[in-house]
Amino acid sequence: MTYNAAKIIDWSQNYSNFVSANRNKVKSINRWYPILEGYSNAFVESVVSEQGINQSDLVCLDPFSGGGTTPLVAQNIGAKCYSFEVSPFMSQVCRAKLRQDYHPQEFQMIVDLIRDLLEKGIQHDFQVGLKTLTKKTSLKKWLYHKTTYTSLLNIRKAIDIITTEYPKYHDILYVTLGSILVNFSNVYRDGKALRYRDNWNKKTYKKKQIYEAFLDKCLNSVLLDINSLKAGNISNLEYFSNGDCRQLIDNLENDHLDLVITSPPYLNSRDYTDSHMIELWMLGHVNNYDEVRTLRKKTMRSHVQIKWEDIPLPKSKILQNRLIDIMVFEDKFWNKSIPNMIIGYFSDIEDLLFKLKFKLKGNGKIYINVANSSYFGVVIETDRIIEELAINLGYIVKEIRLARKIKTSSQQYGEVKWLRESVIVIENTP
Repeated sequence: MTYNAAKIIDWSQNYSNFVSANRNKVKSINRWYPILEGYSNAFVESVVSEQGINQSDLVCLDPFSGGGTTPLVAQNIGAKCYSFEVSPFMSQVCRAKLRQDYHPQEFQMIVDLIRDLLEKGIQHDFQVGLKTLTKKTSLKKWLYHKTTYTSLLNIRKAIDIITTEYPKYHDILYVTLGSILVNFSNVYRDGKALRYRDNWNKKTYKKKQIYEAFLDKCLNSVLLDINSLKAGNISNLEYFSNGDCRQLIDNLENDHLDLVITSPPYLNSRDYTDSHMIELWMLGHVNNYDEVRTLRKKTMRSHVQIKWEDIPLPKSKILQNRLIDIMVFEDKFWNKSIPNMIIGYFSDIEDLLFKLKFKLKGNGKIYINVANSSYFGVVIETDRIIEELAINLGYIVKEIRLARKIKTSSQQYGEVKWLRESVIVIENTP
């Protein structure tokens, strides 16, 4: 190391389940749209409890909000939390979860009105432009059989009609519809990728079956949770923004934040918008491929779906050395943009840390949940590189906590068997 590196401390007994969102799947509100990526409520609660100040006095930020875990937990304990999310669908999930002014009787009435429209045979008029959506002679595979596709969009149309008069329920109903879109498709989520099911071309669903699944989710999950929802002293919906965190952070006051809790996209060359591409298209968040490209440009440079411009190398000796190691395998690159993607990713992290330096109070803390990556057997030590960037910007890195070991993919297992997932604890200097 070219700097005084923090010791890596084994926190796996505490964190192994905390840094997985699996624990949230059946929790009230979180179950409206279970999130695969990110950490659990318990992780945020454990970080908050470490701070040693009155929880309701905390001012927090999550620049990569995802499904809204950080602002929701903060809201539940009465702490103010700014949060940003670039995906328009995941932003809808955040808004739905953070809203506190739902009324059970009103929601029940709205669901009944939607049921009436569906039973009367409402027909949608949407034109969804995703090329692989339904069967065409030019396609060998497609996402939906015709009845399923039509039925799901009929539900969307009914929601649009009813929420014209009750707009505050639009997000929560779209999120509920979004939660069943993959269930009735010909694919399933495998990590962040979509893969076709076995015998997908033979599995079909009836219109009534799809309608009932949506209505059942509304009444037996969402309505039950609304019934037990109690508005707190603070609404973090007011402090949520949809957009690029690299720009939105400029809107925050200086010397304002006590705590940042976040998990940026991992450096795994996957475009996180792909994970929810079905929801983005089917719910009308993107209408053409130009809009998809525009959205991808707003995401962190953790993927190769966009050809990034040449980027100055961040100030990290470790990163420089790993890039040299990777370039040995240049003739094996499956995409020539891999080195530029890696540079861009850490450039984005460096820029974010630089801006946070001014937004944090003196001695304010940042907790970053990340995982290391591997390309061609070369391990990119994401936690160590972020540590080096932070130190060069004048932060103190208190420790790096080993959260768990992640098994690598079958393609990499022969060279690298596991990678470290960590929580980096960084402190601002007055």
